[in-house]
Amino acid sequence: MLNLHPRPTDLREGLTRRQWLRVGFGGALAATWASGRSTAVAGQGGTTPGFGRARSCILVYLFGGPSHIDIWDMKPDAPEQVRGEFRPIATKVPGIQITEHLPRLARLADRLAIVRSMTHGDANHGSAGYTMMTGRRPKVIGEVGPTPEDFPSFGSIVGRLRPPKGALPPYVALPWLITTSTAVVPGHSGGFLGHGADPFRLAAPPGGFDFAPPELRHDGALDADRLATRRALRERLEGGAPGLGRLGDDVEAIYGRAFDLLAAPEVARAFRLDREPARVRERYGMNAFGQALLLARRLAEAGVPVVTIYWPERVEREAFNNNGVIDPVAVPAWDTHGNKVGASANFPMLKEKLLPPLDLASSALVEDLEARGLLGETLVAWTGEFGRSPRVNGDAGRDHYGDVFSLMLAGGGIRGGIVHGASDRLGAHPAADPVGPAQFAATLYHCLGIRPDAEIHDGLGRPYRLAEGAPVAALLGG
Repeated sequence: MLNLHPRPTDLREGLTRRQWLRVGFGGALAATWASGRSTAVAGQGGTTPGFGRARSCILVYLFGGPSHIDIWDMKPDAPEQVRGEFRPIATKVPGIQITEHLPRLARLADRLAIVRSMTHGDANHGSAGYTMMTGRRPKVIGEVGPTPEDFPSFGSIVGRLRPPKGALPPYVALPWLITTSTAVVPGHSGGFLGHGADPFRLAAPPGGFDFAPPELRHDGALDADRLATRRALRERLEGGAPGLGRLGDDVEAIYGRAFDLLAAPEVARAFRLDREPARVRERYGMNAFGQALLLARRLAEAGVPVVTIYWPERVEREAFNNNGVIDPVAVPAWDTHGNKVGASANFPMLKEKLLPPLDLASSALVEDLEARGLLGETLVAWTGEFGRSPRVNGDAGRDHYGDVFSLMLAGGGIRGGIVHGASDRLGAHPAADPVGPAQFAATLYHCLGIRPDAEIHDGLGRPYRLAEGAPVAALLGG
C-alpha cells in the first residue's frame, strides 16, 4: 500500500524502490488530486511588466547563508574587519561590481538583477529557510522541523496552480534533503496542501551524478504489458485483500499518474543527463551542483514548472576532471563561521570551494538557456536563507545575519543589468528600498503568471493569500 508517511525520508542515504515510490510519486506527482485543493486561479496581470513571462522557475538555494558582503554587495571602503579579503571587479554593466571570484557571472551582468536590500531579521537556518521558501513568517523562530500546518513552499503552490501537461512532475527538488543539526528545514514541502504537493525529490547516487531513479533510466517507455500487470496486481491487492479496504480517490489518482509517468518516454528523456554532450556537462562542472543545474535546465525545457536545486551537502565528494585526475569538488554549505569544529573559514572556503563551482555552473545555465531561446521564459533565482555578519569574527569567519542580505535573479519577467536596493556603508542594514520575503515571493508568482493576491485553501477550506506583499516593480520587465 502506498504510504504517505508524515516523516521525511533522508535522501542523502539514497532510496529503495519502495521509498522512491512513496516519496516521489506519493509526493509531487499527486499535486492535482491531494486533499486541501486550491480554488485559486491565475488571473490577469493587467499591463504590469513581466506578468506571466516565465513558463518555469529554477530556484537555486544556497543553503547555509552566503556572505552578501563578500559576493554581491562588497564594501571596499569599509574598515578592514568589515570589507574582508576579496576585491570587487567591474561587470559588463558600468557601475555594478561584484566579487573577483565570480568572473563569468560578471560578464553576464546585463542579464542579471541583484537585490542588495533583502531583509527579515531572522538568523536561524530553519525558520529563515521557511521564510525565504514560503514568503511567510513561521509560528516558531529557531531550528524547528516541518509540520502539516506549514504554509506550502513556493514550488508546491506553483505546481498546484500551474500543473504541467502530461506525466511530468509539477515540482522537482534535488540533490538532497536539507537539514540542520537538529531537524529537516521546514518550508520546502506541501505543508497544509498535503503530501500530494511535496516535491518529487531526487538524489545523486554515491560516486555519481545520475539523479534519475532507476525506473526512469531507460531509453523508452517501460514494457506496456509489464506495467499493465503491475497495475492489475496492485488493484487486486488493494481492493481484495481482507482488512486493507479501498484507498481513497486521491491515492488512486496518485497511482494512476505514477504509472503514466513510467510509461512516458518523454519523461525518461528529460531525466537522462547522459544524453547531454560531454562538453556541455563539463561546462556546467562535473560535480553535484553543476550537474544538478544541468538537469534543472533539462526539466525546465521539458515543461516542469519549478525545479529547486539545493547546494550539496558538506560531505567531501570527488570527481575526475577533464584530464582524468581526481578533482576535489567538496561544496560545504555556505555556513562559513570560521576555523572551529564543524565550521569553515569564510574566505578560503568561498575562494576555493564555493564560488568557483557557483560561477561555473550558474554562468553555464544562463548562457545555455539563452542559446536555446529559453531564458526569456525561464525564471532563475539564487538565494540563501540569510547573509553573513558584516564584521569578521575571531575565527576568520562570518556569522548568521538576517538584517540585510543579497540575492540574484535572471530570466523570465526580470529586468537584467540592474541593482535594486542598497545596504548601508557597512553592509549591516538596508539603506534604500528594503525587500522582504513576501515581496520576493510575490515577484516570483507574478513572473509565472499567478496573481500574488490570489487565494489558496487548506484542507479545512480556510483561505490564504499567496503572498502578503506586492511584486517589486523595479525588477520587472524582462
